[in-house]
Amino acid sequence: MKPDIGRKITVCLLTYNHAHLIESTINSIQHQTLSEYEIIVSDDCSTDETWSILQRLSVVDSRIHPIRTPSNLGMPGNANFAVTQSERPYIALLHHDDICRPDLLEKWIGVMERHSEVCFVFNEYGVEGSDFVWRETLQSECIAGSDFLENHLFPRWGCAVRGTAMVHRSAWDAAGGMRPEFGLLADIDLWMRLAMNGAVGYVPEPLLFLKNDRPEDYPDEYKSLRWSWPRHRYLYEIHAENRLTYYGLKNFTARLQWLRFRLRLSMETAKWLTYGVVRNKPDMITSSNDSETAYDFMLLRWYRRFLQRIYY
Repeated sequence: MKPDIGRKITVCLLTYNHAHLIESTINSIQHQTLSEYEIIVSDDCSTDETWSILQRLSVVDSRIHPIRTPSNLGMPGNANFAVTQSERPYIALLHHDDICRPDLLEKWIGVMERHSEVCFVFNEYGVEGSDFVWRETLQSECIAGSDFLENHLFPRWGCAVRGTAMVHRSAWDAAGGMRPEFGLLADIDLWMRLAMNGAVGYVPEPLLFLKNDRPEDYPDEYKSLRWSWPRHRYLYEIHAENRLTYYGLKNFTARLQWLRFRLRLSMETAKWLTYGVVRNKPDMITSSNDSETAYDFMLLRWYRRFLQRIYY
């Protein structure tokens, strides 16, 4: 590894109201095996002490550059804002409650440098205070984007990439960054669009440890693992738009695949509606219009309305 390789890296650390954790996260970024990388910490107009902590830390470490969004932009807007602040070729996108292994940046950039076709690279994820590790069954550190889409992103509602990755700036710029209309799940949309245009890198080691720690007053939609209809709608729309872009509707096979997707989407919503009935959760039924998309089958629409008449 070249001694000055860190000069190619901008760490874009996104934060909002995490005064209780931000210093430990930054500390793990400061003690990487590489040197000369920059750390842009983008504060999305926090209302706690986050901003003052960032200013204090920047005084003692010149690599740390605190910036603040002009208004509260949410995760995707904050990511886009942060990336505009640097021109280095590799963007290490990180979040305020993750702890980085000391060789995170070295491992990530190693894959990017060995495989020029890689648009982004991610890794296994550990969970702080637990032996659990999120793993993917990937056979190589460089996977064709089409393979990653068809076998790891499109087949399931969850996502193999848990919000953090190193992205090649040229790929980020070509994709136009994150699309804010997809809210807290805009990163899933980004991984899909990047995979359509290049290979995907993978490090089969837990280089990041997730805390998933949110303050009590944190916005509900960003609280870890919080179930909601809007969250499902984001997923449905992300999958639908990217499937249509990737497969199109040009032939019988593509149209059949599209119908199968719409059936899967409708069955997923019907499953949760039924869960709300069985578990006697009327709020799930009365708020279920928040899951409605243009891709729902008519039978699902009837089922939703039928249940709503019962519960209203």
